Amino acid sequence: MSNLDNNLYSKISLKFNQDGKFKILMMSDIQESLDYDRRTLENINKIIEHTKPDLVVLGGDNCDGTIIKTENELKAYLDIFSEPMEKRKIPWMHVFGNHDHDVTIDDIYMTKIYESYKYCISKHTEDIYGTTNYVLPIKYSNKDEIAFNIWALDTNNQIKDTDIEIDKNMDMLRKPSMSGEWDILHFDQLMWYWNSSKEIEEYCNKRIHGILFMHIPPWEFQYIVNNPEYTNGKGSMKEIMKIGMFNSGIFSTILQRNDIKCIGCGHSHNDCFDGEFCGIKMCLDACAGYSPYGTDELRGGRIFEINENNTNHINTYMVHYKDL
Repeated sequence: MSNLDNNLYSKISLKFNQDGKFKILMMSDIQESLDYDRRTLENINKIIEHTKPDLVVLGGDNCDGTIIKTENELKAYLDIFSEPMEKRKIPWMHVFGNHDHDVTIDDIYMTKIYESYKYCISKHTEDIYGTTNYVLPIKYSNKDEIAFNIWALDTNNQIKDTDIEIDKNMDMLRKPSMSGEWDILHFDQLMWYWNSSKEIEEYCNKRIHGILFMHIPPWEFQYIVNNPEYTNGKGSMKEIMKIGMFNSGIFSTILQRNDIKCIGCGHSHNDCFDGEFCGIKMCLDACAGYSPYGTDELRGGRIFEINENNTNHINTYMVHYKDL
């Protein structure tokens, strides 16, 4: 299968509803184990029942890979936490977060376990860095043409696990205040996105707008925190941003390609905000699990509402468990 054929494929075809709308529920940092907090599963069921999404996105740190280590443990865990979507026959997809990469299973094999579920429509790459790099098309409500794209990129784990050398200069700088030990999107991932986007544009004879989901935010999310008035930033910004050690260049790449209009991320459990910079909406969705650290009033998921008649604008808001 060619790269284009793979990018155009979806195990379950996604279409805008008859009213021209499509709703996505993103939940990040569930980060539970088999010994999970029952409130997490109860509230995942409640939020899905309340919001009735057309697609659920698991936005990384879907499990606690420091505890879940074997194939059997992961499968038993996913049986539990995929059930809210599977029993309702709701398509769902995932990206890996750093704690998913902590699971001591080969990443390709691990994502194939996810993909084995009937309503999981995730895909993956095997020839570039990372694993959960893929795109899913959504077609118009009334014709067999692509109206919108859902992109996923794998932000990997810690930079020490790569062949990128962290020398004494970075130690002396003590790193920029918002960066940490985390890896970044690698250049071949950026090339894959750019080339895939161009291929789809040529196939459709037009540029297709989209949304990007990944776990660790790019550096430019800090612009929302530093300039909330200018960027219309709103929400909780009380935790220092936890982003990659270097600037990967994904935001600049997206600006130049000019198709992705929104980026959804997780990772910083006490940050829960959205704002807009350079015409791109940037969103953090706090924490969906009760076992990892977080603030109870922020726990929940983020909704993204897309209209096929105006894909340049995406409406987004948080749904907190406390309000259900």
